[in-house]
Amino acid sequence: MLFIVPTINNVDLVRIRDRVLTAPCFAGDNYGNFPWDKWEAVAKEVGLDEDLRHIGRALFREAFQHDWSDELKVESGWLDGGQRMIYQAFAFPDACVQRWQHLLDTDGQPDDTEVPPVTTDPMELAEGLEAAGIKTGLVR
Repeated sequence: MLFIVPTINNVDLVRIRDRVLTAPCFAGDNYGNFPWDKWEAVAKEVGLDEDLRHIGRALFREAFQHDWSDELKVESGWLDGGQRMIYQAFAFPDACVQRWQHLLDTDGQPDDTEVPPVTTDPMELAEGLEAAGIKTGLVR
């Protein structure tokens, strides 16, 4: 994982994986304490827009509950605890809404109107974050 920005609004994004992915997924009494709930809480703490938080939480949840492909699970936060999703949402909010909503609408299945994934290129993410007013640590 590449830590383009270690903190946003004093929230540690280096350890987001430990914070989000340590919540159990199968306990019956876990309402509000699932990994997708923890991701949404982190997204709120960093100041992510409410609509992006809700759609991101739904994406995180559906990728797991509907057993999407491994590739889509990684895109949906299951490798890094959703750190990249937060970077993407700040850097390219409109592209995230389009992609994430498309994945939810198609339940992660390919279709004829495939919306491309949001970039994961570190330099493009850094440029998008800087354009959104978030200072990065990448040197160009």
